[in-house]
Amino acid sequence: MRYDKSEHFSARGTSMPLQIKDIIDLQTLVESEQVEFKLAGGKDGKGELPKDFWPTYSAMANGRGGWLVLGVKEHTGKFTPVGIVDPEKIKTDLFNQLNDRDRVSANVLRSENDVQQVSLQGKNVLAIHIPQATRKQKPVHLKKSPLGNTYQRLHEGDRLCDDMTVKRMLAEQIHDSRDNEVLSEHYTFQNDIDLDSLKVYRNLLSANNPQHPYLACEPFELFKMVGGWRKDRETGKEGITLAGVLMFGQWDAIIAAAPNYMVDYQERPEAKTELR
Repeated sequence: MRYDKSEHFSARGTSMPLQIKDIIDLQTLVESEQVEFKLAGGKDGKGELPKDFWPTYSAMANGRGGWLVLGVKEHTGKFTPVGIVDPEKIKTDLFNQLNDRDRVSANVLRSENDVQQVSLQGKNVLAIHIPQATRKQKPVHLKKSPLGNTYQRLHEGDRLCDDMTVKRMLAEQIHDSRDNEVLSEHYTFQNDIDLDSLKVYRNLLSANNPQHPYLACEPFELFKMVGGWRKDRETGKEGITLAGVLMFGQWDAIIAAAPNYMVDYQERPEAKTELR
């Protein structure tokens, strides 16, 4: 069993999502893994979703999420806001298509607040926040079949996933609910959680966000806040979660909770300038 620690805890911990103000405040517009700009004029000039919107939607949802800003023109690597005449038309079309399973497999937008009309250098554009999909939702793909219709975001481009990558996403769907599994009462914070690991996590959080409110918590409260301890409101059962053990547990607790656990790493001899 492979476990990616960052996936379960990053939303609460050291990885902070890009905010819309970060895009608006950019003096120089630059596309990246989390930001893409597209025109959306349409044939009549009043606006429509561009055809290449959906591969980007799929790629960002399958990756770390991001912002797709409509109403910006690109020419030889330079981006110029040109605006959108009828943003409401595009917004309505977007939500209609998001709920069309012949178009895309999942709607990852949480609410209408994920679609904002903002002013970028004096022009009204439409900024669409695409959250990262859960493992249960992945692969987010176009059309009916994930094979040949699933994209990933690499640098500033949308790349079609090969079949092995898609099959790996499908195999990992089951782990999304298992992370929140409450273990038996025989797992205790005092005996099964490594406080040094929790301290390292706190230090990483402090280095990335010194004002984070979780830093004021005592160790057990911090453990609860990041998802290591949970109460199941349906059954009343509460205790350490599987994710809590895998992230901060002592070795014997980890292998008891996940007998097939193994540490995975990659040897990268070409990365001469990076720390191992």
